[in-house]
Amino acid sequence: MDQLTPIFDSDALPIGILVLIVLEAAVLFAWQRRHPSSPLGSPNTARIVSFLGAGGSLLAAMIFHRRPDPSPEGFALAMLAAFVIHLWHITVLLRR
Repeated sequence: MDQLTPIFDSDALPIGILVLIVLEAAVLFAWQRRHPSSPLGSPNTARIVSFLGAGGSLLAAMIFHRRPDPSPEGFALAMLAAFVIHLWHITVLLRR
């Protein structure tokens, strides 16, 4: 467990997760373009961006909060973005 401590003390983990979110979005967009009538359902762009954008905004807030010199403005802006994008995601889902 001591070997994992440096990962949790740095920004490597949240930044790595942000990179994975971007990769997931790219894969979903590529899947959507190649298989528009997939039996798994075709995720539309609004659902992809709204779902992954809210999570990405929360991770950005965590990065702002964890800094050695925390940025309350950056944290608040990222949390506000997560809230707004989450509300957008709910409206996208309700329109289905």
